[in-house]
Amino acid sequence: MSSLSNLLIQFSVGIVPLGVAYLAFRSATDANKKTQQTALLQAERHAELERSKVDADAYVRAKTIYEDALTQMERQVDRLQDQATQLSADLASEQTGSAAMREQIRQFQAQIRALERTVAALRGQLIEAGLSPVSGSETTGPHMIGGPPRPRPAE
Repeated sequence: MSSLSNLLIQFSVGIVPLGVAYLAFRSATDANKKTQQTALLQAERHAELERSKVDADAYVRAKTIYEDALTQMERQVDRLQDQATQLSADLASEQTGSAAMREQIRQFQAQIRALERTVAALRGQLIEAGLSPVSGSETTGPHMIGGPPRPRPAE
């Protein structure tokens, strides 16, 4: 029995290193899986960080472009407002000038009517006095008052 017990002892002594080797193998495999998972997570985090950086850069570029466009539009709006103000002032000035000219035209028309009444009264006085009044064409020149221009007689 001693040989059987020696054999059992040797067998058990041989199995213990095999068990330890198996446990070491198992631990190394688990550690390797954990390391791979950690490396994968770190790679994903790194990729996400890089995407965030790219997105942040794109946002900054887009914001800069948007702000530049907004600034240009504000300048254009300011120029348009200045032009509108100038046009409004010009229009008011033109309207004032037009009103003044209309008033002058009314005054001139009133003067013309008054002068025509005076001429008619003077003609009437000349006729009553027995004199022959001058013809209308000689008093108005080549143009008739209130009518189209006449051709000038050849001299």
